[in-house]
Amino acid sequence: MERIKFVASVDILIKGYNRELNEDYHKYASTCTLVRDKDVTMVVDPGSHESIGMYIFALGEYGLTLADINFVFTTHEHLDHSMNRAVFENATIIDRYGYHHGDEHRFHSNDEEFSISDDITMIATPGHGGDIHASLLVRTTEGIICVAGDVWWYEDFTPEIDPNATSQEDLEVSRRKILDAADYIIPGHGGKVRNPER
Repeated sequence: MERIKFVASVDILIKGYNRELNEDYHKYASTCTLVRDKDVTMVVDPGSHESIGMYIFALGEYGLTLADINFVFTTHEHLDHSMNRAVFENATIIDRYGYHHGDEHRFHSNDEEFSISDDITMIATPGHGGDIHASLLVRTTEGIICVAGDVWWYEDFTPEIDPNATSQEDLEVSRRKILDAADYIIPGHGGKVRNPER
């Protein structure tokens, strides 16, 4: 019998946004995605969305509950990407440096890249929010999808100059790494777009 190779899937649960209502008042939340591969049922960047009910509803569309999520990946520690990760109480948190569950922490000696599953790879993408920023490369039936966090914010690959970059130079290196690897990109506050270089 021929072995069937499972290929991961990526679905947008909640599309992010960033609205400046006036000089002192902003509303923003990250794009939150669902990534699945074999034994991995992962939510990426459960940020500062309006209510926990949004996650419950969005996961319900895929026949899942909060308790079914066994991993949460955060691209970086900004609250608009990480604030609600604790609602997934059964989940192990994954970030650039390793795995965290309760008071247990398992770190990787090579924090530039590591495999989460056969089809999901964490890559370091520093530049926005310090050197802790990371992205996911996910092999799917439609190609490699990069869940890019705030390497870019929107589908039009803006802002070109990131006002929150700790190093625009590092950010440009991270952008090139993603453009060289991915067929599709999900920016931090937008929907999935095709890599403009493919």
